[in-house]
Amino acid sequence: MKTIRILLVILSLGFISCERIEQAQPEYAHLEDWQYWSIETDWVLGDQVLFFINEYRLQQGLPNLIKDPNLPSALAAQHSNYMISQGFISHDGFSDRAKLLNNNGAVAVGENVAFGYEDAYEVVTAWINSPSHRDTLEGNYTHAGLGIRKDVFGTNYFTLILIRK
Repeated sequence: MKTIRILLVILSLGFISCERIEQAQPEYAHLEDWQYWSIETDWVLGDQVLFFINEYRLQQGLPNLIKDPNLPSALAAQHSNYMISQGFISHDGFSDRAKLLNNNGAVAVGENVAFGYEDAYEVVTAWINSPSHRDTLEGNYTHAGLGIRKDVFGTNYFTLILIRK
């Protein structure tokens, strides 16, 4: 009888543990379906990112970027989903995003990506400290789209798409 009770307790704990693991898998249960995940962006963080980018651009004598929550942001969020599904950051598919944006009025397109940063100041500072990312921030662009998404562990993935209309 005592052995049966111990076995039941162990089995109960096992089920509780599995249930918690399943709860930690929100929309990312099927990584191959990343293109169907939500493309909502964390705009609280996104607006802060844009604020720090514009603050930097102002210091460089460049005009502010205008937030574009439409196609550039949708494409940026979808790319952040893709990076989450792959488990690393990349510019995979950039030429397709640029072509789609060009077909919809953009005359120039640039992109920065990042992951793991907790706040807007950190990610913008990292881009400023990287020569190639800084060049993109200083480019002749007028609008910015942002895709900021979290993976199941709470890690932020950032895609910034800059365009000139």
